[in-house]
Amino acid sequence: MEKIRKFISNKNVSSSYKNYCAIIGGAPSKGARSPKLWNKAFKKYKIKNNMIALDVNKKNLPKLLKALDKDKNFIGGCITVPHKEKVSSWLKNRLTRTSKKIGAVNCLFRDKKGNLMGTNTDGEAALKSFKNTFGTIGKKKILLLGPGGAGKAVASYFSNEIINKRNLVIVGRTEISKNFSKQIRAQWINFKKLKRLSLKDFQIVINCTSIGFGKDVNKTPINLQDFKTVKRNTLVFDIIYKPLKTKFLRLAKKNKAKILNGLDMNLRQAVIAFGYTNKKLKSNSITLKYMRSA
Repeated sequence: MEKIRKFISNKNVSSSYKNYCAIIGGAPSKGARSPKLWNKAFKKYKIKNNMIALDVNKKNLPKLLKALDKDKNFIGGCITVPHKEKVSSWLKNRLTRTSKKIGAVNCLFRDKKGNLMGTNTDGEAALKSFKNTFGTIGKKKILLLGPGGAGKAVASYFSNEIINKRNLVIVGRTEISKNFSKQIRAQWINFKKLKRLSLKDFQIVINCTSIGFGKDVNKTPINLQDFKTVKRNTLVFDIIYKPLKTKFLRLAKKNKAKILNGLDMNLRQAVIAFGYTNKKLKSNSITLKYMRSA
């Protein structure tokens, strides 16, 4: 623990046990849900381990990862904004097959040889949460905003569910997101051209941007005038869970859309990630029950 303190900005960090897990991001100590969920499960399973939050900036991230990699008491954990893609790049080939395609990780774990590995549980969790609420996707046309670290994972899993890959339209800003969209055979448009789209053509709209969270809590990627063109009962999913009802979802609800926030997705990705890090715990249904009570 002492060797990692110089790389993080929240200095008063300690683990109750020799082994520990961590959530790593820009500022997870200021409200990330994972420590509460994981520590509840550790307590229920009577495992001597706990999760801590590590706030780290872009400059110190590689140094922190190197220190954690060498610390065998660190068994894994979660990666959150804005480091999911950066951690994926740092790990290079130490990635699961799925996360290699996505290019972003939100989970770290040790393999059988003790090597630190990365994977992504966002997409699987998002799809499960969506289907549990709204049912199958089938021929529905999807508009996905923000193919960043989480957005790429969500896009990959939703792309696998639709009959026609071109029914997935991804709205991004970079050449990287454009190339990613091409890889999964989805359509791509620049955010600047979002207003040219007719939202009434889509049965599903998904926000994977951070607009509506943190300093952007009072903003929305789609304004009221554009939401007025959304058809009644359109399925609108915002992967943000804090606040539970973003401005994006409030506008969608106002225009008679069916809405879903990211709370259940966040819970499910934590359950899946917990299983990667704690390999002996195969029953995700039990872990889900424990974490749901946190």
